[in-house]
Amino acid sequence: MHQELEILLLADYSERFEVNGSEAYLIINEKMTDHPCLFGFTKLQESWEDVAKLFQNIEHRAKEMGYQNIVGPVNYCSWMSYRWTISNYETKLFPDCENPPYYVDYIQRLGYQALYTYRSADIDIHNPMFAIGEEIYRQKLSEGYTFSFYEGESACARADSIFEISKEAFRGSYLYCDIPNAVFQKIYLSWMKAIHPVMYVAYHDNKPIGYVLGYESPDGKCFISKTSAVLTQYQKHKIYTALLYLGYRYVLDQGYRSMMYHFQCEQKNIFRRFEKDIESNEKRYAVFIKEL
Repeated sequence: MHQELEILLLADYSERFEVNGSEAYLIINEKMTDHPCLFGFTKLQESWEDVAKLFQNIEHRAKEMGYQNIVGPVNYCSWMSYRWTISNYETKLFPDCENPPYYVDYIQRLGYQALYTYRSADIDIHNPMFAIGEEIYRQKLSEGYTFSFYEGESACARADSIFEISKEAFRGSYLYCDIPNAVFQKIYLSWMKAIHPVMYVAYHDNKPIGYVLGYESPDGKCFISKTSAVLTQYQKHKIYTALLYLGYRYVLDQGYRSMMYHFQCEQKNIFRRFEKDIESNEKRYAVFIKEL
């Protein structure tokens, strides 16, 4: 988490607060239009009195600056680490939120409520989308779209394409703001050095228009679908469904029967659950808000 501290150079304002080992930053990011007043880079000890005093100090400063609410944990924006685990603490994914349960207990005692919730869950690959995806994939090929597979260093070498597609696709999403490509390369992609990324990219007229990116978890227990995006003008062309099919097929070939969908926002209008017999091992997360 602390390797992300450099992102605060982009903040309009940041200030570190500390009480007997419990610490957090007040972060002002006016580039983020939905909630510019944030707390992040949080490390809490188990003393309730110290945590209460810490947030009292942060909230007082935010109120002095004229903000009416505060949101967190968010380390500047959604490109960086954010969210806390709120269930299934035993399941360890990568990357993941490592907070213990008392973080959530304390923040709720302080009057914070869940603003956005997220979930990760194992999805059985033999689901209705697999058969539909194969048909759509073949249809997209007949329409002139192409799809390429990259892994390891060749996937990392396409970081610029990932960045440009993601910026355009995610702009306007919750807790989002643009960041410079150099910051993306140095900070956001740093976690990819610990994994072997696998990526399918969709092309139209030789232009990259969408991707899905995943990897085997470091412990080898599951395959994680981490990030996917399609340029806005192609989002109604079923490109994502074709990419998802290719991801399913790859994961099946690796011997897995399911794929972990990681960090899905439950408030997004495109969020859909599968049937209960298709989903398992759900883990949930939240970002919290308090009116000042």
